[in-house]
Amino acid sequence: MEYSKVKPIVDKWITDLSPACERIEPAGSYRRGKAEPRDIEIVCKPHTMTEPDLFGQPTEVNFLEEFIYKVATSNGATFLKNGPKYKQLALAEGIHLDLFIVLPPAEWGVQFMIRTGPSDFSHWMVTPRQKGGGLPSYLRVKEGAIWRYDQKLITPEESDVFKVLGMEYIEPGERRARWMVTA
Repeated sequence: MEYSKVKPIVDKWITDLSPACERIEPAGSYRRGKAEPRDIEIVCKPHTMTEPDLFGQPTEVNFLEEFIYKVATSNGATFLKNGPKYKQLALAEGIHLDLFIVLPPAEWGVQFMIRTGPSDFSHWMVTPRQKGGGLPSYLRVKEGAIWRYDQKLITPEESDVFKVLGMEYIEPGERRARWMVTA
């Protein structure tokens, strides 16, 4: 679908889901400015609240989980995949929406970088250097975050991921060309 036709769809979904999110932004080929995105990818961090469960133990309540059903129903969307961190919807407009949900211990910066892609670039960024990737050997990516041994590194922004890897930030639209030179 042409970028100009995808933009209002992306804007509508972000507007509709925003009340349940602490942060929400488009990612994928749309964010990279591709002329004809094949799908829509959105990364979001839902508003959460800690409440006691039936046994009095604290548990995180994710406001997006219930909210998305209302939004999907009102927009004529159908769930194709419906996990706690990833949802795929077939939209009435004829394009799929992939919704990536950042929940602890995941960090926004890591998830936003991975989901912006392109896939070869993202894979390279999270692959250890000794295996041909860009990740220093003392780091690993697990559960949507970067870890140094047993310590989770805080990467609230995508640029923080590049800093942790000792790299200069690469704009989304330049990643394919820059990755091919680097790899």
